[in-house]
Parts: sequence; C-alpha cells; structure tokens
Amino acid sequence: MMMIRKIFAWTAFLCLASPLSFAQQPSMADSQVRVTEEMVAAASALLATMDGEVRRQQMLGISKTGELQMPLDDEARRDWSYWPRPRSGLSIEYMTTEQRKLTHDLLSTLLSDEGHMTVVHIMQLDEVLWSLEDVGLPRGAEKYFLSFFGTPSLDTPWAWRYEGHHVSLSITVAPDNLTVTPSFFGADPSETQVGPLAGFRPLRDEEDIARELVRSLTPSQREIAVVSDVAPNDIFSTNANKDKAEWEAWRNSLQPAGLKVADMHESQKILANRLVDEIVERYRPEIAEAYRQSIDVDELSFAWMGSIQRRDKHYYRLQGGDFMFELDNAQDNGNHIHSVWRNPAEDFGDDILAEHYQLSHR
Repeated sequence: MMMIRKIFAWTAFLCLASPLSFAQQPSMADSQVRVTEEMVAAASALLATMDGEVRRQQMLGISKTGELQMPLDDEARRDWSYWPRPRSGLSIEYMTTEQRKLTHDLLSTLLSDEGHMTVVHIMQLDEVLWSLEDVGLPRGAEKYFLSFFGTPSLDTPWAWRYEGHHVSLSITVAPDNLTVTPSFFGADPSETQVGPLAGFRPLRDEEDIARELVRSLTPSQREIAVVSDVAPNDIFSTNANKDKAEWEAWRNSLQPAGLKVADMHESQKILANRLVDEIVERYRPEIAEAYRQSIDVDELSFAWMGSIQRRDKHYYRLQGGDFMFELDNAQDNGNHIHSVWRNPAEDFGDDILAEHYQLSHR
C-alpha cells in the first residue's frame, strides 16, 4: 500500500502543474517561444541553488564525471543509457528538497501530465525492482540524474538530460526551437505480477495498440508486416555494449521494414495514428503538436517480430523519414520492456544546432 500511496501522491502533485491543453494552445510559433522561455527559467532557477561549496560537496564522489554542468560539445552528451550505471550530473539522492521540486518543475516544462506521471511511475517501479533484485548497481527512485550542457539561455544553444534506469530524456534547446530525441522509456517488470501493484503496466498503450494493429492485419498483410517469428533481445538502436564508433550506426543500418501504413485499411491506419499520438504526446502539447504535424504517418512502415500473444516475447518498429520508434519486450521472458523514439536528422539537436550556427555565421 505504501507504493500505491506514493504513486497517487505524485499523481496529485503533477496534476497541479498542468500545461495548456490543445484547445487553449496559441499559435505554434508563440507557444514554442513560451516553452523555451519556461524551460530556461526553470533550469536557471535550479542551477542558482548549486554554487561553490554546496555544488562541490554534492558532486564529490557520486557522479561519473563529477560535473553537473558541462560544455555543449562534451562527449558525455551523446553517452546516453537506460541501464543502472554511474552517470554524469547530480542524482535525486543528493539533491535538497528544494532542488528536487525544481527538478520536477523543469520536467513539467517538457512533459505532458501523462508523460510526467509515466516517468514518476518508472522511478517508483525501480524501487520495486530493487527490493526484488539486490544484485548489481543500486537502483531506486533516487538514482536518477540531471545534467546540463552549456548554459540555459534564450540566445545561445544548450541542452539537458534527465536519466536513470529505464528513463533517458535528451533535450537540445536553440533560440525558439528544441528537440527531444533520443527519448527512452522502459519498465521492468513491464507488468507487475504480484503484490498491491499486480497488473500495473506503465507502458501499456504502446504495447496494446501495436498488438491490436498486428492482429487486425489480413493474412497477406501479416506476411509482410511480421518479419520474424523471433523477437530480438533488445532494441536495435541501443548503444549498450557497443564501442563509441558504433553508437550512430543505426542511422544507416536500420531501415524501414514491414508493411507501409499507406497500404493498410482505414481502421488500421487509425491504429497507426494512435500509436504515433501515444509516442509524441508524452511531451507537452506545444511540443507534441509541432512534432505531430511533421510526421506523415502514411509514409511510415510497421514491422513486427515475435509472438502476437500478450505476455509473449515481441518487438515492433514504426519507421519512415525522420521518425523511428522501437519497442521490445523480450527480456525476462517477455516482461521487461524497452522503447525508444529516435530521429536520424535531429537526435541530440543535430539539425537545429546546424541551422543555428549557419545563421549565426552568416
């Protein structure tokens, strides 16, 4: 019951900081500027609490790099991960109460209510996992790290990351623009089997909508969409156990596969659109709508691997153009989920940074 009370308490807290609904949303240009302004203000307020000796004491011996704030071009920015390990930045564990509140203020400038709650649910689920698995590196809701790259500004680019076991959010901010990929959400277990949280599934919709889609396919469609009867053990675009030189190889090696959405029936297209909505709407409406308008769902391809039965090992990918989403639930006998949204053109803000620097030197 303690875990349920914690989750409900966080849910109540998050609902107090609700971003604007789509109905209230002003023009996209105005809303994008406002998002950037709010994010800069929240990040600056947090950094203002960490000066001199306070920061040194907090960072001493608890971080991979010993730094909360690094240069924008620091190689640590692309060293993202979703497994328990030492990380750059400052962990929740060593923050003051004020800093923890300010961290969630910063997250609320990025995520929708539902997305924010999903992050908190994953963090709380790590408490359950740590109580069940007392091996390896420590886990739990305090083992999540915040890192800054550059200085929060409305005039020059900067970036930040919030990361821990099964959460990795990489945000790059340029004047009047921002990007949110790579964006990773996972859960272990993907479905809690025992105790007061039995049946709890933080990423249920991402799984269930895709399964409904593959089951709706005709035999001839399924022959195209199901590219393998065996699910891979993890997402293909991971950088786990890879040399640094291989981290970006997925951009060329991972190509659209399976059945094109344009070749689906109308009811199936509705499901494909619901999947894309589910992915982008983890972020606040102003961000989600901008991304949604840039994605031509008909041009995406849907590929499935593994079983189509619930609780069996499976994987799917929705990919096309500059959009790629993978979900894998194969580890721990099909009860350990990994999902990632990536963009070959703009991961880590590559496109908006290139545009900014080109305009700046013109």
